[in-house]
Amino acid sequence: MAEYFSMGGHGGFIWSAWGIAIAVLSVLVFASIRSMRARERELARMEAEAPRRRRRRAGADQPAAPGTGPDTATAAGENP
Repeated sequence: MAEYFSMGGHGGFIWSAWGIAIAVLSVLVFASIRSMRARERELARMEAEAPRRRRRRAGADQPAAPGTGPDTATAAGENP
């Protein structure tokens, strides 16, 4: 087992590289989660402050043009 951990004399380099990589990735995960939670709190605050606005549908006031409804769709490459 000691031979495995010494890895032919390179164990110190290999295991320290693994340790540094795991430490860096752990810090990145921690920072990402912390940032995400801060953005979620900020979004919730902004949504609470702003009045709710209704979106206006595009073309809701105008009648649909003939041949533009969903039932008039054609297959790709087909000429109507």
